[in-house]
Amino acid sequence: MLAKIKKLRHKIYLGIYGHCPIKKNKIIAWNSLFKGFGDSPKYIIEYLCENFPDKYDIVWVYDRTKSPPKDLPCGVRAVQYFSIEYLKEISTAKIIISNIRTGDMHYFNKRKGQFYIQTWHSSIRLKKIEGDAVKFLGEDYAKRAKTDSDKCDLIVSGCKFSTDIFKNSFWYDGDILEGGTPRCDIFFKDNAESCEKVRKYFSLDKGTKTVLYAPTFRDSECDALHGIDCEGIINALQAKFGGKWAFLYRLHPNVAKDITPPCGGAYDATSYPDIQELIASCDLLITDYSSCMFDMAIRKMPCVLYVPDMEKYLSDERGFYFGIDELPFPYALDNEALTEYITNFDTAGYENKINEFLANVGSYENGTSCKALAEKIAEITK
Repeated sequence: MLAKIKKLRHKIYLGIYGHCPIKKNKIIAWNSLFKGFGDSPKYIIEYLCENFPDKYDIVWVYDRTKSPPKDLPCGVRAVQYFSIEYLKEISTAKIIISNIRTGDMHYFNKRKGQFYIQTWHSSIRLKKIEGDAVKFLGEDYAKRAKTDSDKCDLIVSGCKFSTDIFKNSFWYDGDILEGGTPRCDIFFKDNAESCEKVRKYFSLDKGTKTVLYAPTFRDSECDALHGIDCEGIINALQAKFGGKWAFLYRLHPNVAKDITPPCGGAYDATSYPDIQELIASCDLLITDYSSCMFDMAIRKMPCVLYVPDMEKYLSDERGFYFGIDELPFPYALDNEALTEYITNFDTAGYENKINEFLANVGSYENGTSCKALAEKIAEITK
């Protein structure tokens, strides 16, 4: 009953704010389901704040069960999702930026004069999405996605391959900005700052190298770490590359609770605010089916896939855009193969495969995505 009353209250306020003037320099943005300050919306906002101070009135939406993000740039206003203030901001902002589909929960009744930018949440992806995976996502999702695409004015694309997906499977025929992905610009900068932030966060000694393990979430999870041999990996890395190594693991919050660190040199990175900084600073990424593998490809740094459940995952999942053997990354079905790949890692051969793969997908990533999108925003808001 209380929920119905709140929804009625929100409907009334939306009706009121829907008649208020749209502020042409106001931008409202969020990350995923109002999670911390992250992904492409974070990076475009940081760019705007750094290069156009005081030009825009920027609003960041955060989860009402959490505290406002501590790392918002100076001047960015934090607004709690589901608040009356949020309803006013989303009704009167000129620019709306999201990296996921919007739906009823966003209370985004797009008005004439508003401009909706969809950044999506990866430059390239392995798992099929949207219209290519309707039988797995369901007709209800497809209906919401189509409604969202009808609102959308611009989609940001990281490569020609993604552009084709947006055109063919997103129920979208609008403008596509083929300028790269804002969240990937960090990979073209000196990673010293990211390395220092990560080391400080985990109290690591200066010069410590890191391996990041970031497996995909599964619905039926029994071993969140999939039996990975943390100690064996650290030993193999130290023998191959030398130096001191730390093992960081980042799990889905639903499965990260009560996980015992797999070895003495392991650190739980699940709560670290921004996975892009972890990827930008790590010396090796181990994942399975996550699109973060392609972030590491864009960085042109080592990535190995650890896929002990590959046969089951392939049979249960929605399908892949690439066969596992078409990817430029070595893959291991068990710990023995994983440590063997690390021990015998062929840097030159790997780089050649990465360059060939990026050329085949037509990557647009060159570190200037935020600049390109900022120019588009300036054009819209002039």
